Amino acid sequence: MLIGSAGCGKTQISKGLLDDITSMPNSEFTSQAINFNFYTDSELLQLILESQLEKKAGKAYGPKGKFTLIYFIDDLNMPGPDKYETQSAIALIRQHKDYEHWYDRSKLTLKEIKNTMYIAAMNPFAGSFTINERLQRHFWTACITMPESPSLTTIYSAFMTKHFNKFKPAVYDLVQPIIKTTIASQE
Repeated sequence: MLIGSAGCGKTQISKGLLDDITSMPNSEFTSQAINFNFYTDSELLQLILESQLEKKAGKAYGPKGKFTLIYFIDDLNMPGPDKYETQSAIALIRQHKDYEHWYDRSKLTLKEIKNTMYIAAMNPFAGSFTINERLQRHFWTACITMPESPSLTTIYSAFMTKHFNKFKPAVYDLVQPIIKTTIASQE
């Protein structure tokens, strides 16, 4: 679980890592990114999680083929609490991590979910500020700090020059001054 303020690169680090892992030759991994928001609940989350799964044998479900599926949950702490002060989406993930199953909502039968894992990112200054400790114990937690000015210049230059290289030179030449001014205004 990567924890840090908005804009520090948690999502890009996670997606970059997943792209590297899943694009390796003979990779045994596949991934799915899921963005949480205030309205994410367990019913919606279960539909999204199951979209990448297939029935294996008996009650077992898993990713297609022999892959291990890595779910990337962005903004893990964003779902709003219900009237019981719980976050049902987080409770569903915790149930899966604790027992390796969840229930079929229409048949009310057990679904054993195999060959999946989670990585997550959250901003402790937004959303619910905390998550259920019973879920948090399943993660190794790392703090991501805001990069220093030289690193931000490198990061923004990579994005901006790639995007603006199609523009006329007069516009493209404004990229570096815009980056310098933006960073200077934040300091």
